[in-house]
Amino acid sequence: MEVNRLKVLIADDHSIVRDGLKFLLSTRDDLEVVGEAAHSEAILTVLAQQPIDVLLLDLGMPGVNRLAFIRELRRDFPALKIIVLTANIDLSTIRGVLDAGVHAYISKTDDSQELFAALDAVAQNRLYLAVAVRYVVDGHGSSTPQSDLIVNAELTARERQILALIAQGASSTEIAGRFCISAFTVRKHRENLMRKLDLHNTAELAAYVVRLGLPSA
Repeated sequence: MEVNRLKVLIADDHSIVRDGLKFLLSTRDDLEVVGEAAHSEAILTVLAQQPIDVLLLDLGMPGVNRLAFIRELRRDFPALKIIVLTANIDLSTIRGVLDAGVHAYISKTDDSQELFAALDAVAQNRLYLAVAVRYVVDGHGSSTPQSDLIVNAELTARERQILALIAQGASSTEIAGRFCISAFTVRKHRENLMRKLDLHNTAELAAYVVRLGLPSA
């Protein structure tokens, strides 16, 4: 039976890293590396030439203006899943790229299982943060234990449903269509969630639902 493979584009300016990732991904029958890129222009060229499911992106590549480039990719290739694979795991960078719309964030110091977990997660439309990345986010968040936040917040049933869809990576427009409400109403629900959960921006909200491990709606 033919396997439905995820088409992956590897973007890193070091050829030895690209070769290592290609070899690693070749051990899985459901993954196919269909392109490589050593700079931002090459990424755009490959994306324009063929459909790509997942982009493995090194933030330190030449020509990659981090947030602006990620927002450009999300605008021009909305179906593309972006996994950041980088040595940089400082909090401001993590928050920034999550807010820009990446689907997973892992460190180059992680083992291969983190990479495969990230690929599996984005294939199922779920956000993913590696353990080391979650540690950084948790260490700079609210002092209230995460397991207690949702209990103490007294969320409504609709807010819990929306949280679950956010955990799947759904946009405000998609959530609005699911519940037959306006995108404006969804944004108000997001604002209420952040207020009740003591979160301050969409990056923290995205990281929160990943850590919480909410089930699908």
